[in-house]
Amino acid sequence: MTNGKNKNKEIYNKQIKFQRKITKNISLPKDDIYWFSYHVQALIEEMGEVLRADKRWKSHRNQIFNSEEKMKELADVYITVLNLIIFSGISYEQFQDTVLEKIEENLFRLSKEDLQWKIIKYI
Repeated sequence: MTNGKNKNKEIYNKQIKFQRKITKNISLPKDDIYWFSYHVQALIEEMGEVLRADKRWKSHRNQIFNSEEKMKELADVYITVLNLIIFSGISYEQFQDTVLEKIEENLFRLSKEDLQWKIIKYI
């Protein structure tokens, strides 16, 4: 059984394999502004498809929600983000480290904000 980190790396490597077939075996990851720009545009489209699968955000009267379709569209978003990483020349390890650092920053900021609200509450 693989742990989550190994599974994420496997997903990243499979997406590189897929992109190599599309791009005629260019060496990946690679900083390529053409393919990066293409995938930024694709990400916008995929986000729209997520919103179509779950329209409850649109108004209180809208009850359109297809859980399975939303999951598939979110998978497409994830794959497209992987493509952005790949075509930025970023390795799996670099990205994972940066994600963990960013989460730690966010947690630290949140703890500071919580402390500020506690202080304000008692003033």
